[in-house]
Amino acid sequence: MASGSESRQRPIMLAARFNEQEAEAIRQMADRAGIPVASLIRSATLNLPPPHAVRRPTASHKLTARLLGEVGRLAEALHAAGAAGTLDLDNPHVAAALRDIAEIRTACFLALGRQP
Repeated sequence: MASGSESRQRPIMLAARFNEQEAEAIRQMADRAGIPVASLIRSATLNLPPPHAVRRPTASHKLTARLLGEVGRLAEALHAAGAAGTLDLDNPHVAAALRDIAEIRTACFLALGRQP
């Protein structure tokens, strides 16, 4: 079975050189369009309509999702410690921490456009 790189529909690769300003402008155009740089260059040079944007999360979405996971693990560890009897969940500091974690969780979900 051929790997993805061996069964590409476009096996020929061409190269071009750009200065820093040109390269950055091209990267920004591709990023705004939500498509890879190669797709942008191909559509521009062949006078074709650009392909549909690829749904990829922004860096802030990735970081927010990662934060949400870490907050969940922290809450789980606190609740496990409370269940094991090594942490008093009624302690005002612990209760405040759990409230803060719940608020952070809600903020993360809202930032991701989801319901908590």
